[in-house]
This record gives sequence, structure tokens and C-alpha cells, in this order.
Amino acid sequence: MELVALVQRISGLHQRGATHESAAIVRQVAVMITPDDVARLATLLQENGPTGSSTYLARSVSAGAPEHAAATLAVLRRDGMIDEAADLFHTLWSASSAALPALLAALEQSGQSADGQTLLWERASAPAEELAELAQHLKAAGRTDDVRHLLRQAAGRPINEVAAIAGALNEETAMELVGELVRLRSASDIGRFGAAIQGATELYDTLLFAADDLEESRARSVFAALRTGGLPTQPAPRPRSRSRQRR
Repeated sequence: MELVALVQRISGLHQRGATHESAAIVRQVAVMITPDDVARLATLLQENGPTGSSTYLARSVSAGAPEHAAATLAVLRRDGMIDEAADLFHTLWSASSAALPALLAALEQSGQSADGQTLLWERASAPAEELAELAQHLKAAGRTDDVRHLLRQAAGRPINEVAAIAGALNEETAMELVGELVRLRSASDIGRFGAAIQGATELYDTLLFAADDLEESRARSVFAALRTGGLPTQPAPRPRSRSRQRR
């Protein structure tokens, strides 16, 4: 009965032209009621509410706690509310880098791991600084598998973009990205990556060490590509405590 009265209030405000007030109520309620009640309210809004109000309700859920959003998504799908579920999921794509680790965990806990991987796959195409920020938040949350998945996707991007990402990452994560790159890309691609990062001594040395750790025939191909490009195949001289000689 309370939900019916709420729909009447929302509709009444909308009919009187108070659309902002009507929308504000929907936004507020979306993050306060249970996932099951969100689905019930969405059904009532479909039947008696303003046009588009049920999908607006679903989108508004994304402003609440990740656990609430994930649980609501599961309920909407369970109840066959296809449009509402799709709108909520698409809104979750814009979750901040800081919020994404908790959202991924909530999706896993609600049996929607594949959706979390979809969100992560989408983020792998983000600009370098944004991707670096996300990797940092994922690591801080202990989601190392997600970091690996993110970097593997990023390693497949155009070489100039991979170089920009590597430059934006911290040293440890850049090393992981370079490791993915040398395992996934062709020797010629790795040579072009080397040319793009040659001015960053630490990063270039990381590339050399990663290539040296490859299977012997593949390592030879990579070093041949570097030599063909006129690039060094030995690390830059540095104090012994920080150096590592290629095998």
C-alpha cells in the first residue's frame, strides 16, 4: 500500500508540472528501499507512473551502495524487467575508479561475475591516467586477478597507447604490463614499443629484462627486433645495487 501511495504522489507531482520534485523523490527512494521493493515500485510505475519513470528509478539505484545496486540488478533480471535491468547496468559503467572494486565484489557476491568482467573489459580502453588510477584502486582492494585481466586487455591496444599507459603506471604495475606485452605481442610490436619508451630508462630496462625472461627463441626474436630498430639490448649503466645483467 505504501508503494501505491508513493506512485500516486510521484504521478500527482508530475501531472502538476513539478517534474523536478517528482524525480527527486524517485532518486531518494531508489537507494532507500530494498531491491525487491525497487522491482515492485518499478512495476507500479510502469503501470501508473510517468513515462520512463520505472527506468529512471532503476538508473537511480546506481547512486547507492554497490551491494544494493548489484542486488537490485539481480532482482530486476529475475523478475524479467529487461529494460530496467539494462538501464541500471549501463549506468554502472560510469562508476568511478575508486568505487569499481567494491562494485565488482558486489556483482560476484550476487552471482553476476560475468557482468563485472564486462565492466572491467570496458575500462581497459580508458585513457592512460584513468586506467592507471583504476589499477591502483584494484591493487589496494587486493583484486590482483582483476589487475592482471585489465593489463592483459590494455597490452593489446595500439602500441603508442600501451606506451602511454606504461608511463602512467607505478613501477610495479608497469612491470606487469610489460610482462603481458612481451608475452602477447609480436617481436616487431615489441620493437616499436621499445622505440616509444626508449627515453624512459627504467621502463626500457624493464622491457629488456622481461624479454630476457622469455623462451629462448622468442627472446632472440625480440632482441633482433630491437637491434633492427637501432635500440640498445643491454640495460643502461647504473649503480650495482640497482642493476641486473642480462643472462
